Amino acid sequence: MPLHLPDPPTGVPDKVKAKLRAFADGGKFSTKALRGARKDRLDLSTPHQVFTMGLDDITSDAGLDTARPVGWRYLVEDGGQLIASAETTQAPDGTHEVSQFTEGPFVAETDKAVKAVRKLPQLAAAGFELRLLRIPALYVMALWLHSAATDLFVPLAPSPTRKEGKPVPAAEFLIDLSELARQSAPPV
Repeated sequence: MPLHLPDPPTGVPDKVKAKLRAFADGGKFSTKALRGARKDRLDLSTPHQVFTMGLDDITSDAGLDTARPVGWRYLVEDGGQLIASAETTQAPDGTHEVSQFTEGPFVAETDKAVKAVRKLPQLAAAGFELRLLRIPALYVMALWLHSAATDLFVPLAPSPTRKEGKPVPAAEFLIDLSELARQSAPPV
């Protein structure tokens, strides 16, 4: 089965495209690639839902059930060339607003990791939905390959887990995160 890219809520991609083009029209981008992009060539690809976990979620060993959906993320392309990502944030009423455009290291790493996971033999056995998990307190971002049967994580570089680009079973990934959290905790 191929990697499943989930369908974002109705209207969200159009809202992101409109904001992207409005920023391009108004010269509002502060980052180099987006500032130099042509509005008529900008497009979105690879939609995936963004989840977050806090340090307390990790240290309590509560598991993935504590991961909270916070928005959607897209890769931004200029004429088919990856240049950035765009994210939305979900408001309490369920609507989505564009929250950021980014050109940082996680953009290229996301694209690289998605291409790598499409070749994983595990995809043939189970269909995985593409997600992103962010743990800000540990500076960890990872692709989350979710299925009803199992979950795999692919940490994006730079990652303190030192397992960038490698599929890691959920249990092992959560143990790695717990260890990182213990190492980063202030002494008592």
